[in-house]
Amino acid sequence: MTRAPFLVGLLLAVACGTASAACRDDLIKADQNFAKTRSALQSAASAAPAVKCAAYRRHVASLTEVRNVFARCDTGGNKAKNAAQTNVALGEFTKQMRESCRK
Repeated sequence: MTRAPFLVGLLLAVACGTASAACRDDLIKADQNFAKTRSALQSAASAAPAVKCAAYRRHVASLTEVRNVFARCDTGGNKAKNAAQTNVALGEFTKQMRESCRK
């Protein structure tokens, strides 16, 4: 969960930049969902495997939403870098989910 502060900061930076009103709304919604699923994932750390897997799936889905919103709304000069970092975070959580859910 080391990428969480990066993603939250990136969401806010893009939301406060030149994004349209619709993008700002989508970015805020994605940020709120990301925070909610991150918290649920942390709470499920010592839960039963089925609960932990469900939390991972929801969190990966929220990261996918973040990635999709960034792809559409990030108009900054660092768009490719931001997309790459988001994809790395998504890949890390997907890997963690697979490892956790196959046990």
